[in-house]
Amino acid sequence: MASAGGGAKKASRDFYEILGVARTANQGQIKQAYRKQAIKYHPDKNPGNEEAAEKFKELSTAYAVLSDPNKKRQYDLHGEEGSGLGDLGSINVEDLGTMGRLFGALVAKAGIPIPTEITQKVLTAATHLAKGATSVPGFDLPTVQDLNFGEMITGTVERQTAHFYRINISEEDLKTGVIVSCTSSGSDKFKVVFFDEEGSVKMVEESQQKKKRSEANSYLVPFGRYNFIETLSIHSLKKGLEDDVPPVFMTLDMFDKDIKSLMPGTHLFCVYGDNWFQSVKYSLRVLVAINPGEECVRKIVESETLIADKKKHLETFQPEFTEAKKKFEEVCKKLEGDMDDIKTLVETRDAAYSEYIERSGYKYGTVMPTTNKSNQHSGGLLGFFKR
Repeated sequence: MASAGGGAKKASRDFYEILGVARTANQGQIKQAYRKQAIKYHPDKNPGNEEAAEKFKELSTAYAVLSDPNKKRQYDLHGEEGSGLGDLGSINVEDLGTMGRLFGALVAKAGIPIPTEITQKVLTAATHLAKGATSVPGFDLPTVQDLNFGEMITGTVERQTAHFYRINISEEDLKTGVIVSCTSSGSDKFKVVFFDEEGSVKMVEESQQKKKRSEANSYLVPFGRYNFIETLSIHSLKKGLEDDVPPVFMTLDMFDKDIKSLMPGTHLFCVYGDNWFQSVKYSLRVLVAINPGEECVRKIVESETLIADKKKHLETFQPEFTEAKKKFEEVCKKLEGDMDDIKTLVETRDAAYSEYIERSGYKYGTVMPTTNKSNQHSGGLLGFFKR
C-alpha cells in the first residue's frame, strides 16, 4: 500500500534470515554464520557477479547491525527502519573525501569488512589497454611494462591508482605452474588484478597481512590447492575457549578451494593501491614454478588435505562441543549452587553454635566471676623466697 506521501514503504528485511541464524543466536553464532557466507559471496571471489555482490552487501549490512548490541536491540524492537544503518555496498574510496576515508578505515579496523571498488578510471584504462590502445583522446592512458619471468620489479603506486604490466604465459608454463608474487612491508592493502581480452576483471588477489608484511600471491598451478585467508592468529586460539563459539571453530572458515585459471597467451594485469590514505610500496615477480613433483609440493598437497579434513572435523565437532559445554556450564552452575548452599549452611551452623553457648550462659548470670589463682604462689618454698 502506498503511504500518504505517495511512496511505497520498503519492506523490512529479516537480518537473522539473511545470516541463517535464529533470533536467539548469540554473538559467536552470528559471527560464525557471517564468516561462512562472506567467503562464498565476497566480490573478490566473484568478479563481475552482480548477484554475489548484492548478496555480500546484504550479509555485510545484516552483520553490521546484529553484531552491534545497540543496533541489534533497535532492530529487534523496530525492524530495519529503526536499526539506523543503510546498505553497506562496495565503496569507491576515491569519492569519499578525507572524513569518509577516515570513517571507512576505522570501520574496517573494527572488523566490519567494507569491500572497496576498483576506480572507474582504472577499469577504463584496462579496457583500452587490453584492446591494444596506445593513446586515447581526452584520457590519460597509463603505460604498460612488459615483464620477463623472474624479473624483480619495485614500485610505489598511489592509493586508488594502478601500475599496469603485461606478461606472456605459454601452455608449458601453465603445465609446470606460474606464481605471481607481490609483497609490501608493513600493513599496506593492495590488489593484484588480471583482466581478460576485453579489459574486464578476470581474477583478483587481495593482499593479506603476514607477520611484518602484506602479500598477494596468485598460484596458477597444476594441482588442487587451497586458499587460506587467516583472520585469526593460530597462536591465540586457546585464549577464547570461554567464548560461546571458541575461535578455533572459526579459524578455518576461510580455508577454501582456490579456483584460478588462465589460458595461454599474453595477459594484462595491474597492482592496485588499496590503502585508505597512503601510497603502497611493493615488490613484484612472476615466476615459473619448480617441477610439481618436488618434495615441497608434496608437502603442500598433503598438509592442505589434512587441514581440509580438520575443517570438516571441526564442523561436525562444534555441535558436540557446544552441547558438552552447555552441560558443563549447567553442572558448574549446579556445583556453584551447592557451594553457596554449603557456605550458607555452615554460617548458619556457626551462628547457631554461638547462640547456643551464649544462651546457655544466661542462667549463670548471677554467679560472680572468680580469679584463677593457680599461678599465685603464696605458699611453699617458692612463696617463702618471694617474700
